[in-house]
Amino acid sequence: MAVRNPEILKEVLGNPRCLARAFSRHVYGMVTWVDVFGGKLKSIKDLDAKLIAARVIADNAKHAKLFSDRARELGENPQGYRPTQIGERIYEFLESYEDTIDCFAYALGSLNHFMLLLNLYYDVADAKSKRIIEEIRKDVEEHIELLNGYIKIHAGTPERIKRAEELRLLAESIYTEREDEEIKWYAS
Repeated sequence: MAVRNPEILKEVLGNPRCLARAFSRHVYGMVTWVDVFGGKLKSIKDLDAKLIAARVIADNAKHAKLFSDRARELGENPQGYRPTQIGERIYEFLESYEDTIDCFAYALGSLNHFMLLLNLYYDVADAKSKRIIEEIRKDVEEHIELLNGYIKIHAGTPERIKRAEELRLLAESIYTEREDEEIKWYAS
């Protein structure tokens, strides 16, 4: 998995206003993940899974606040982002999953792609934005480790392991698919 057009994205995001727009997009996404994943928390019965989900939810809220504040400091309205149709599909898929392994596998694909973007953002960011990205990256690395560990232990059957891998790949592909539209928005 990779970012589709990393050099174009770096060029666009080298402009601090455009990087602020990327942060704004993530504010929207993180708040939506908090709402969608938070709505599923009550139905998660396994305490280990509940702890992982609660951690991801809390950290997403924290990350949304960090990115929101930084976007505002860079001159962008963090509530100005409106998702594209493909962007909305991301959350529709997540909402449709009821099985914890399915939700975690989809989240894992999302986080894998997000980590690639964070690394790219870091390369073009100013010092203050880099500190924020480092903090978020640390949490995301832990989330990836927690989700991978849970799936490995609890997926159980080869069929469920295969399904988890398919959902992870689906999430990664959907996130990659929307990159071109996002680049246009960042630069607008």
